[in-house]
Amino acid sequence: MREHFQQELEVVNQDLVRMVVLVEENAKKAQKALIKQDSALARQVIEADEKVNAMELEITDKCTLILAREQPVASDLRHIVACLKVVSDIERIGDYVVHAAKRAKELSDEKYIKPLIDIPKMLDLGSKMLRDAVDALIHSDEVKARETAKLDSEMDHLNKQIYRELLALMLEDSDNIKQATKLLFLSRFLERMGDHAVTICSWAIYSSIGSHAEL
Repeated sequence: MREHFQQELEVVNQDLVRMVVLVEENAKKAQKALIKQDSALARQVIEADEKVNAMELEITDKCTLILAREQPVASDLRHIVACLKVVSDIERIGDYVVHAAKRAKELSDEKYIKPLIDIPKMLDLGSKMLRDAVDALIHSDEVKARETAKLDSEMDHLNKQIYRELLALMLEDSDNIKQATKLLFLSRFLERMGDHAVTICSWAIYSSIGSHAEL
């Protein structure tokens, strides 16, 4: 019975990793679509979101069945509860990646008012935080969870920097306002990738030590 339960836990962990890999792949494509102004690549990301959503439901169902059938206790119970919680955060991060792809599609025929430097960095950082946060959960690594959560300050810094630069461009020329507003909203959405990664870190710590931490 115990061996079967551990196998079920491992399947859930593997499913989480597969979901993260898919979101990461979409983030790379969205980043490239923005930089290259590639609307076809952007559409690929938008269409792939259905698979991310399906994986969320699949993992949720598996965790619910394990809770009902196995009635785990202690650390096993915490881990399943944490997985059940974080899968929605992974899905939300996937939604923000899709938002980036939609912006890439909208702006594919426009000349950028400034080179895209920090927005691609935010996609990279958000992907790294997601990957490391879920890895910390799977391996019950409290230290890694805390270190990953600290990266959110860098995400906040990038968002503020983008805001300052775009505000200056809007004040400089009113023709910049429309595109700058779209990029501002995109930056704000990408900043939330970090917020959700921090939430995953909090659940990783809960799974590891039995209590949530102030991150």
